Amino acid sequence: MKKLNKREKIVLMSILLPLLFVTQYYIFKFGIISPMIKGVNIKIIQGEYIQDIDKYVVKLGDEVTLSAGDYIKVPNYAKDPKIKFSILDNSKTIKLEDNSQKEENTVILKALKTGYTSVAVMKNTRVLQKATILVVDPDIEDLNVSLDGDLRYVGDEAELSSYVQVDYKEFNNTYKVTYESSDENILKIKDNKVSAVGVGKATIYAKSKDKVEAIRLNIVARVKEIQIDSSFDISVGQAIKLNPKIITYPRNLKPPTISYKFSQSKLPIERAVTFDEDGTIVGIRSGSEKITISCGEGENKRIEVVTINVKEGNLENSTIRNLLSDYIIEDNKLKIALSWDILNGATNYDIFIKDELDEKPKYELYKSITQEEFLKRSKIRITLDLNDDRNKVAYDIYIVARNEEGTSKPSNVESIRDTIKKEDSKPEDDKPQDNNTDDSDDSGDKDDDDKDNTDDGNQDENDEDNTDDDNQDESDEDKKDNSSEEVTDIE
Repeated sequence: MKKLNKREKIVLMSILLPLLFVTQYYIFKFGIISPMIKGVNIKIIQGEYIQDIDKYVVKLGDEVTLSAGDYIKVPNYAKDPKIKFSILDNSKTIKLEDNSQKEENTVILKALKTGYTSVAVMKNTRVLQKATILVVDPDIEDLNVSLDGDLRYVGDEAELSSYVQVDYKEFNNTYKVTYESSDENILKIKDNKVSAVGVGKATIYAKSKDKVEAIRLNIVARVKEIQIDSSFDISVGQAIKLNPKIITYPRNLKPPTISYKFSQSKLPIERAVTFDEDGTIVGIRSGSEKITISCGEGENKRIEVVTINVKEGNLENSTIRNLLSDYIIEDNKLKIALSWDILNGATNYDIFIKDELDEKPKYELYKSITQEEFLKRSKIRITLDLNDDRNKVAYDIYIVARNEEGTSKPSNVESIRDTIKKEDSKPEDDKPQDNNTDDSDDSGDKDDDDKDNTDDGNQDENDEDNTDDDNQDESDEDKKDNSSEEVTDIE
């Protein structure tokens, strides 16, 4: 082979070197040869995470995006190399999904269960860099919920705010809180805004993971005004019920509780009326009383004062009040104790009873007692006989007061309903047989001798029996008289 001279070498090198550079360029450019990679850095570019010195911390169930970072390829004109992410263990703590269609050299990491795992960026079989991933399920230590605004009346609105505190404080702001209403007819929630739309009690539940907090509210209607007559005229013994009309805003809502009280301070013996919590007024003596009617509380409270004028009246406008009964069933008898409020002006009280088990049940006058008798006893006691074949009782009772001028209005009806428990009858004991027999004729002589004495003894016993029967009859009559007057105390 001919040896090249210096000039020929220079010419050859001038031809080969450019050719070599061009060839190398296209070899790297088209990826025939993979370039060298430097500066690979695994990092999370999207999602919630904590970066410690030696690991990334991710919440269970979350998804984050992993990137290989801004690495350097040598030469820089080379085609981007094929690198991949791989999980370096079989713990199945995480799952990786390709994300290169959205962004080159990225994957989606899904946290499947708690624990440690490792992820690596690899070029072929070579590990370029690896990172440790810790998947945690933080415990919620505290859930604070508050209302910005008052929710007291229908139409009010407020906003909910909450703060979640977990044992990984960096994740505090990553937990979502959801809100629910126990009754959408009272409280409606949209996003974090609460509106009071109805009257009643309802609860707001704030939930985050397994932590629940509750805010209990009682929504009432705004009271616009109370409408009622300013005065009422009644008679002694007459009862009326005050029915104030409560105007709410918005209209036609259930109003707050209505309360009644005396407007003036007096001794009980000076009062002209009594009243119940439901607004029932009863005239007890002539005179006048002022009653304060109130509805609502605080700034929502409205007040009206009415005057009750009481005058002496007739019995026909009066009503017997507070008829009460108590009873026991004993020895096929229904023993009833009755009590009611005294009605001034009455001379007698008539007791009417209806047996609902009769074929044609109707009220019948059972008994009439005088005012004097009623005042002497705390309770009026009556006894009703029950048939042996009867297995239940169903009686209705009411009282009417009367005097020479007329009768009062009937009292309330007291109903007695019960089942009669039958006791099992005991079989009679077998009578002992007479085992004495005549052994000889001599016994007959002895019997004849004793016959007179026996007859005399029998006569004496008959006299004693008659005396006992008389005493027994007197005792029975005494018991019978007392049975209508006294009954076992039923209190």
